[in-house]
Amino acid sequence: MIYKCQTLILTMNEKDKVLFNYLLKLDEKRYVRKGSDNIRVYGMGGIIKEVYKDLREVKTLEDIYKETHPRQTYSNWIGGISGIAIQDLYDLCLYWKKVCKKGEGDASKLWDSIYFSTNYFGCTNGKQIKLPKHIDNKLAYLLGVIMGDGHLAYPDKSYDKRTSYNSELRITDGDQETLINLLPFFEGLFSYTPKIYSEISKSNKEVYRIVIKSKPLHRFLMSVCEIPTGNKSNKTDIPQIIKRSPLEIQKSFVTGFFDADGCLRLQQGKYPLAILSQKNKKILVSVSRLSKRLSLDWKGPYKTCSRGNKISYTLRISSIKGIKTFLKHFTPLNPTKLKQCEGLWEKIKDINVR
Repeated sequence: MIYKCQTLILTMNEKDKVLFNYLLKLDEKRYVRKGSDNIRVYGMGGIIKEVYKDLREVKTLEDIYKETHPRQTYSNWIGGISGIAIQDLYDLCLYWKKVCKKGEGDASKLWDSIYFSTNYFGCTNGKQIKLPKHIDNKLAYLLGVIMGDGHLAYPDKSYDKRTSYNSELRITDGDQETLINLLPFFEGLFSYTPKIYSEISKSNKEVYRIVIKSKPLHRFLMSVCEIPTGNKSNKTDIPQIIKRSPLEIQKSFVTGFFDADGCLRLQQGKYPLAILSQKNKKILVSVSRLSKRLSLDWKGPYKTCSRGNKISYTLRISSIKGIKTFLKHFTPLNPTKLKQCEGLWEKIKDINVR
C-alpha cells in the first residue's frame, strides 16, 4: 500500500503547538445516540482507495462488505460523494491492519496520515467546518474569549425532542462591534462565518450574540480544547492545552479572557486601574501565576459579595509600572478595551517609573 503522510518539518517551539491526533476524541461513542451524531471526515477518498486496494488482494468483495458492515458503499467514500464517520474509518484501519498483517507502526502511520490529510468535518445533516491541527495565537485568544463570555452547551441537555446532541456555542456582548471583531477569527480558524443576533436581555438591555450549532466544533472545543460545558462558573481555568503551550500562546489566551471579563479605567480621572473579575477563584490564581513569569504582579484575588449574596473574586493592578507591563504583554484586541487602553496610555506613557 502507498499512502502519503504529510511531512512536518518543525522547530522545537513549533512542535509544542501541534495538536495531538484528536480524531477519536471528536467521535467518542458515548456521544453517539443516532447516526447523525457521528462526526464525519471528508476528502479521504485517496487513502480509502489504497486501503480498499490492499484488502481486495486478500479478501473478496463480498467478504469485505460482510466483515466491515459499511454504512456507505466504498465507491461513495472513494469518490467523495459522502464523508465517513471517524469511528468507521478507525475500524477500517484496524481491519486493514489485521487482514493485511500490518504492524503497529504501519497502523500508526496510516492513522496519522489520515489526521493530517483531513481538514473538514461534518455530520450527515449539518454544515462542514474546518478544524485546526495547530494551536496558535488566534485560537488561544478565541478560547480565552469563550472561557470568559462564551457558553458551550451541555451536550446531553436538549431543548427539543428532535435534538439528541446539543451543539450550541454562544458568545454574548453588549457591544456589537466586539462580536464583529471576532468574525475574522472564526473565518480564519474554521472557514466559517457565524451570524450575529440581537435580543433584549432580562434587564431590558439590547445584547448581541454569536450563535453556532456545529457538532464538530462543539466536540473540538469541549474534548480537545477543554472548554467546560453548561454552567461554567465553578469550572473555569486555563486549559491544560494552553498551559502546555509556549508562553506567547498562554499570553494570547489571557488577552482574550481579559477582553471578555476585564476592565481598564481611570479612577478619579487620573489613577490607572486594571480589573479582572470571575466567580471562580481558580482561573484568577492561574492568571496571576502566569503573570509573575512576566514580572507582573496582580493584587488579589479579593473576595467580593454583590446583591443577593453572590460571591465573586477580583484581581487588580493599580501601579503605573504594573499597568505599563500589563499593556505591553496583554494588549487588548477587543475594540472597547482597546479604546480604554489608549486612554490609559495617554495618561501614563510619559510617566517614568523605576
